[in-house]
Amino acid sequence: MSNFLSLDEQLTKALLDSIKRLSDLFWGPDRQTCGEMLTGDFWQPFKTLDIVLEYNPPEVFQKIENTLNKFTDKDSLFNYLETAYVRLFISHRDGITAPLYESCYCGVGPGETAPLMGEPALKMKQRFDSKGLSVDSNIHEPPDHLAIELEYLYFLLSKGWQDQDGALIAEAGSFAAESMLPWVAKLQKQIVRQMPDHIYFFLASILLAILYRIGNLHELSQNSRAM
Repeated sequence: MSNFLSLDEQLTKALLDSIKRLSDLFWGPDRQTCGEMLTGDFWQPFKTLDIVLEYNPPEVFQKIENTLNKFTDKDSLFNYLETAYVRLFISHRDGITAPLYESCYCGVGPGETAPLMGEPALKMKQRFDSKGLSVDSNIHEPPDHLAIELEYLYFLLSKGWQDQDGALIAEAGSFAAESMLPWVAKLQKQIVRQMPDHIYFFLASILLAILYRIGNLHELSQNSRAM
């Protein structure tokens, strides 16, 4: 497999488009996006990355297609996604099943409840401040929400490639490997316990594959400095 330092323009665009779409999807469903999900073009960026990613399960897109084939219009797909989104990520009678905040997965022992605005949220705010960025004033979520972290990852990669800034690319690798991967893996496990055949599980699986490969940038950077 090639690494992301040597991606051609098509693969670079596919990676950035995939990250953007995952961020949008983890903000929650909307009818326009649901309509787009029912067309093949929506999934093309993810499929383009097949040559540099290892999806688990390998047949993830076939499973997504099988699920989407059950829906004939965007409204029925929206209802399906919204019901699961609320149950998994927002509210459930037994508590939030799979919260979308990094703080909820870090430094918490069995039976303990993690603070919503923990150290990961503070670190994300510091990252934004260091780059002169800010979360949109219309967004009332902690900065360690998955969709926000994906937007930050998108920023690092897109600006790093555009400016040919190796430091930003390396930061994207370390952010993916050290910050996102550990807790997104836990998030995926929480989803699979509740809804093993749901699209949100497959989306989390796709995201993990992307983070693993971006995380390789961190390893490559460390190895080059050690030589």
